[in-house]
Amino acid sequence: MKTITALVLTFLFITKSQAQVEIPEIGVEIGATNFGTNGGSVGGALRAGFSEDHEESIAYGIMIRYHHFWNNNNFTGVNGSGSLYGGGGYVHYRFFEWLFVGAELEYVRSPFFIPASQGVTPRRWAAAGFLCAGAHKDFGWVKLNLGLQYDVIDAIRDDLKPSPFRNQYFVRLTNPTQPTAGGKYLPIIYRLTFFFPIGGKD
Repeated sequence: MKTITALVLTFLFITKSQAQVEIPEIGVEIGATNFGTNGGSVGGALRAGFSEDHEESIAYGIMIRYHHFWNNNNFTGVNGSGSLYGGGGYVHYRFFEWLFVGAELEYVRSPFFIPASQGVTPRRWAAAGFLCAGAHKDFGWVKLNLGLQYDVIDAIRDDLKPSPFRNQYFVRLTNPTQPTAGGKYLPIIYRLTFFFPIGGKD
């Protein structure tokens, strides 16, 4: 936990030292929300940060996350629910009026863990490190971010230690010779965030 905190603080300090005219902004994120007869999920994050006050800019800040999911499968009789929560930091580079790239680091309490009976120490907290890219547009009173995020930590993580965001993956690789056999999901999720600027240039 101390290592993750130190990385986030260093991350934010470096980006802050490069910033010029900064404007505070509050972000409301919607992530992987869905509802169905067999269950669903809902959640997101609150973000607080700064961005430079011009078209090509760096934005950075911190976030607090909460996500809840549930399963009510009447056919199999499997019912359950779980939640994840935590926080982290982010830095985005916004450019060409419509695009952004960036990185995000989170440390969250995961509902997924391996019981000790399987020979693996139970783990409740886990790190996620995302590389992200997508569309960004400043409409004045609100700035819109819609992007895909690739979890580089989960890409190299042992399969016995699943990512806390694994139930949000939606891109699956299949074997062309066995199209009905299913396949492995890539660690990619989507996120939609509305950033609301607070103030501006004098």
